[in-house]
Amino acid sequence: MNKHILHSFIVATFLMINALLIHAQAPQRMTYQAVVRNASQSLVSNQQIGMRMSLLQGGASGTAVYVETHSPTTNANGLVSIELGGGQIESGDFGLIDWSSGPYFIQSEIDIN
Repeated sequence: MNKHILHSFIVATFLMINALLIHAQAPQRMTYQAVVRNASQSLVSNQQIGMRMSLLQGGASGTAVYVETHSPTTNANGLVSIELGGGQIESGDFGLIDWSSGPYFIQSEIDIN
């Protein structure tokens, strides 16, 4: 293998490893979407709602390591979109979550009134 090819291979390998490391970083925010329905299973359309989002460590009834609230408005189809990590923080620090200590579960609580 000549020096030019070897150098190109080393540079390409370095760039690939850096790209993998960059993608392996913990997320700063996560997109979350839900279709909201009332107790009668009718869509809650074009309405501001309250949401409380919790990240639970260990299981569906695990310890809340992060909790935040949002006040989004649903669209005509009852769809709501938020960014977990971008709401009003109640407790925890999204940027300090040790994702390697999972599993983590998302708990969503919705108040349509």
